[in-house]
Amino acid sequence: MKHFGFLVLSLFSSAAVAAAPEFQPFLEQHCMDCHDGEVKKGGLDLSSLPTDGKDAAALKKWVRVFDRVAAGEMPPPKKKQQPSADAVQDFMASLGADLSTKYNARKGTVLRRLNRNEYQNTINDLLGVSVNVTDALPEDGRAQGFDNIGEALSISGIQMLRYMEAAELALNAAFSLETRPEKKTQSATLESDRNKENLGKQWLKRDDGAIVVFNDGGYPSTVIPNLRSKAAGMYKVRVTGYGYQIEEPVVFALLTGSFNFRNADTRTRSFHELPVGKAGTVEITLHMPQNHGIWISAQGLNGPDGHSAVKDGPDKYPGEGMALQSVELEGPFITEWPPRAQTLLLGDAKLKELPPEKPWMKGKYNYKPTYTAECADPVATSRKTLPSFLAAAFRRPVSAAEAEPYFKLFDAEWSESHDYLIAIRTAAIGALCSPDFLYLKEPDGKLNDAQLATRLGYFLTRSAPDAELLAAHVSQPEVMRAQTERLLKSDRLERFIADFTDGWLNLREIEFTTPDKQLYPEYDSLLLDSMLRETRGFIAELVRSNLSVSNLIQSDFAMLNSRLARHYGIAGVSGLEMRKVKIPDGSHRGGVLTQASVLKVSANGTNTSPVVRGIFVMDRLLGMEPPPPPPGVPGVEPDIRGATTLRELLDKHRNMESCNGCHRVIDPPGFALESYDVIGGWRDRFRSIDKGEQVNLKVDGRRVRYRLGPPVDAAGELSTGAKFAGMEEFQKILLSDQDRVARCIAEKILTFATGRAMGFADRGEIDKIVTQSKARGHGMRDLILAVVQSGIFRSK
Repeated sequence: MKHFGFLVLSLFSSAAVAAAPEFQPFLEQHCMDCHDGEVKKGGLDLSSLPTDGKDAAALKKWVRVFDRVAAGEMPPPKKKQQPSADAVQDFMASLGADLSTKYNARKGTVLRRLNRNEYQNTINDLLGVSVNVTDALPEDGRAQGFDNIGEALSISGIQMLRYMEAAELALNAAFSLETRPEKKTQSATLESDRNKENLGKQWLKRDDGAIVVFNDGGYPSTVIPNLRSKAAGMYKVRVTGYGYQIEEPVVFALLTGSFNFRNADTRTRSFHELPVGKAGTVEITLHMPQNHGIWISAQGLNGPDGHSAVKDGPDKYPGEGMALQSVELEGPFITEWPPRAQTLLLGDAKLKELPPEKPWMKGKYNYKPTYTAECADPVATSRKTLPSFLAAAFRRPVSAAEAEPYFKLFDAEWSESHDYLIAIRTAAIGALCSPDFLYLKEPDGKLNDAQLATRLGYFLTRSAPDAELLAAHVSQPEVMRAQTERLLKSDRLERFIADFTDGWLNLREIEFTTPDKQLYPEYDSLLLDSMLRETRGFIAELVRSNLSVSNLIQSDFAMLNSRLARHYGIAGVSGLEMRKVKIPDGSHRGGVLTQASVLKVSANGTNTSPVVRGIFVMDRLLGMEPPPPPPGVPGVEPDIRGATTLRELLDKHRNMESCNGCHRVIDPPGFALESYDVIGGWRDRFRSIDKGEQVNLKVDGRRVRYRLGPPVDAAGELSTGAKFAGMEEFQKILLSDQDRVARCIAEKILTFATGRAMGFADRGEIDKIVTQSKARGHGMRDLILAVVQSGIFRSK
């Protein structure tokens, strides 16, 4: 609390409070002379604000005034007539009680819907399939940075239609095979009839049979011919080859999808490398939908133009290449047969493939068979299968009365189609689009075992609770701890890490802007992939090893691979696998604020803004919400030519009285990050397009075109008076107030876990969590364990 203890309070120069009758004497005596309908100092009119608690903005102002009075900032110390300590205490007690009542009334009114990630995870886990349905669903609304907050998850007729389509897609995948698919091994090379013309022109065929490509494989295409998944499932892909005329291992991207020339409907994308000089084999295990192909795309090769012949032939070309010998596809590996959906819904019925309308289509790579289900007594079978399916889908026991609408839905469809599969699928789609499936139905007050299990399951696995969790009495603290520990060790924890981190640190926006290729020629898709994996791997390491949240501010390790280590200027890291690396002295790295992913999402494609980054630090790491800019005040536009730094423009901006109060708090954290560019690289000078010093540097064999502009100034002074010369000193200031960071992370975790924003009424419980966490060194795992034992998590 040394420097940031009351930093948030200085932001709210225009804070306000709605006058409740019991507060009126205090307000009349100490506040109204500056904040009535005539004066409105700071834009605040106390006399006209709502007092019923229905206005969220007004409630925020109540909280801000509470905080400012608590800090002794209001009434202003310079004011002659000051309230007595007893008067202040009475005012705060009365206001605090009223705020708690209003926030408690608001927090339990929202019914939370599954977001599209949760819907996909749940439906795949329930049916035993692996189908991408998120692309078919509308993007979810967000609040507090997360897309699983009840108040932001509305639903419309169009969205319900999309849910029906997604459910049908998943069910069709579960009923797409009548017999267990046979595991086979297929092998192919780039050499095929359609690729013959490329040999000796763009491609080089060597004596060992390898075909060398010199560019990214977009044209001529390096989609592997005649190699496709015969059925959906897990596959092993083995790529054999080596780097040709290259000093370091050659990197390739493995993409799978439905390919149409260069365009790819990709379902996976991962990066791998082949050794230099001699052949090596890389094995990748991944899920592939039926009829998906494989594309091996070399990375970082800038060979001759693919649309023209190589001068003197490819055997004379001196540049770098990738020699590809073969690609092998083995699978599918089926761990559960029949799929869970067939076990739940078919009962005694048996799938039977229907003959195609055009017999010649059978056997074609894009042929999709259709099925019926033969059943001796369809109605009786539906009465046996539907109740168990509904119980699994609704995550609780289902009564006969609750099952009756789905029986009627089956009967109506059966009477029309006389096809058990069509009828049972229709009933199942109805269930998968019902409120009992789409919503987490939590009553006000304490949650029971089943409701707590569901909340814990969606919190840490991003899906419905498994059988063990549903059967556990998690209302008992020791059982809750044991189940939480079990889930924290599960493979599905990766879902939690990705969803929580993407919302908390806004990593889902990492591709929202593309860095200017002229300014940042070193940026590539491998660096982007490595950025995301670093931050997610870093947070996962904090959780698994129970490391202190202080590592978020400054750590002595990073999760790196060779690509990211090169970007950071850290030597001695080889290979593309992420691993824990000790940070050498003087590297300017350590903590999330120095990670390229965070630095990229807090910038745009051409330049950085201390304002944007300052707000990011305050909101995401310190739990401080700055107010919006005053209406009618223009923002500060950077000079992309590099003639004037944004810092110089902000200095002029802060001369405006209406801007200075907030910017003197917001800007300094952003100044501390000025030594990091748009893609998270370290810089001493800004880059510019047409102003400044020319640079004698090549990236991937090409001379850079950017110029070096003015020097970077990363010094600043906080509103508390604490000064720093750069990021390292700023980190030390943050480390002096670890409790604030721990509190912020606790609030973010609670928000994500409960699907609602934390309010004034939650402060006391959060204080207990932070106190408990501090006694254990603010370990990240301990913080999660404290959250799930809290009254906030255990009730709505």
